[in-house]
Amino acid sequence: MVSTAQELHLFTELVGAAHVRSAEPGDAVGGVVPSLVVSPADAMEVASVLSAASARGLAVVARGGGTKIDWGSPPERCDIVLSTSRIAGIVDHEPADLVCVVRAGTPLSVVQETLASAPGFRQRLMLDPPQGAAATIGGVVATAASGPLRTRFGTARDLVIGASFVLADGTVGRSGGKVVKNVAGFDVAKLLVGSLGTLAVITEVAFRLHPLPEATRTVVLESRSVPELCAFAAGIGRLQVTPSVVDLHWPEGVVVVRFDSSELGAGVQAERITHELGGRILAGDDEAALSAAIAGSPWTGSGVVGAVAMLPSRVAQFLSSMSATCDAVALRPLLGTGEVRVAPEALETVASAIRSAGGRLVIRRGDTRESREAVDDIALELMRSVKLQLDPAQTLSPGRPFGGI
Repeated sequence: MVSTAQELHLFTELVGAAHVRSAEPGDAVGGVVPSLVVSPADAMEVASVLSAASARGLAVVARGGGTKIDWGSPPERCDIVLSTSRIAGIVDHEPADLVCVVRAGTPLSVVQETLASAPGFRQRLMLDPPQGAAATIGGVVATAASGPLRTRFGTARDLVIGASFVLADGTVGRSGGKVVKNVAGFDVAKLLVGSLGTLAVITEVAFRLHPLPEATRTVVLESRSVPELCAFAAGIGRLQVTPSVVDLHWPEGVVVVRFDSSELGAGVQAERITHELGGRILAGDDEAALSAAIAGSPWTGSGVVGAVAMLPSRVAQFLSSMSATCDAVALRPLLGTGEVRVAPEALETVASAIRSAGGRLVIRRGDTRESREAVDDIALELMRSVKLQLDPAQTLSPGRPFGGI
């Protein structure tokens, strides 16, 4: 732990007195309260802070907007919270190439507003993570957070094309670049996606962008029958349509399908769904009401939240058996992925049902026992090996990722 005035003075010298403070209970990470909160301004200051912390055996947890600070396991140690709040701004935007480079502490909402208002171009970063309004770019990447747009555009791992980062010993590194196709060397940038800050502190990220759609149409099917909901979702995958979103929400009992395209394209695809499969096209007010009803599901409310992955063909089996056990479910049935929220006492029952469906469960928030069991031994050993290579002193977020790495 930070215990001497000398160490406090050291970090003050590195980043300035205005950017070092004693931690408060609200700065806790998984119940572990650090001693200091340090806010460096750029990669070089991050390097100085990490080098000093590593030399003194201090554990550091990086924090962006703090919206997902409760994800993962509580850290084994946390002496310093490294805030990326000052490492903000869009470094570069090449609209013709559909690429941008953003500093890690930049709020996602700021990035989206800036890209959408660029003169002559209307673009977007196709990430819509939970608690996205205050989430920062570095936090979204480090947690691999994604939302409904994953059905069409994938996760951060699919959109990240490069990153700058600082290792635990203060080494500054870069992986990838500003071009969509970059195959030079090992892709460390994608390795950092979902690492929960345990491998390096991300300082900049380069992303692939997409144009903002001209129009949006949303189709919903509401039913209290799980087989009907699953059959409707499966039917979409057999039609020649390109939805951006196909989400099944329970206990709301609704499948939400969204098309982002031209006015004609979005309308034709929505009408094809209703004509061949059923459901109804939402008007503006109805769409807003539905969005409000399912916003944040399944993250709002208490309980354990886990990410699930299974074969799409097994989604109906899982949901039929667990619809009464799970408090909330948000699935992308065409992918077989999603999130569930359950009471801690029901966790093993739900985990068993997921295994029976040939799937896996990784805990995002709450009890982490099952997440440790959900990773096979080979994968766990590989991840431990990478951690040992990049952070042998266990300086960065020790114990936070699944498996207690």
